[in-house]
Amino acid sequence: MPEINSIPTIHLLREELESWKPFLNALRGEDREIARKMFEECWRFVGAIESSGKTYLVESVFLTILLIQQTKIKWLEFEVNLLREEVGGRKVRHEKGLT
Repeated sequence: MPEINSIPTIHLLREELESWKPFLNALRGEDREIARKMFEECWRFVGAIESSGKTYLVESVFLTILLIQQTKIKWLEFEVNLLREEVGGRKVRHEKGLT
């Protein structure tokens, strides 16, 4: 449950996200779903958004979306590196006839 101090932030965040509905509705189906999910994920960071102390939340919303995207990019980089190591190990074993 949100703290008492975060109630105004929750209200402002809800208003900010609602104000983007016409934009979301103008997107193609797949893009609309992706954008909708990005905006929904902002709720995970309501505490950080509140800590920003801003009453105009669009900057905090965009920074939150960037943070979420960067986190996903870092995770994907990690996964790609694991796959490279795995494939590289297979390649070495195959070249040595250890398959």
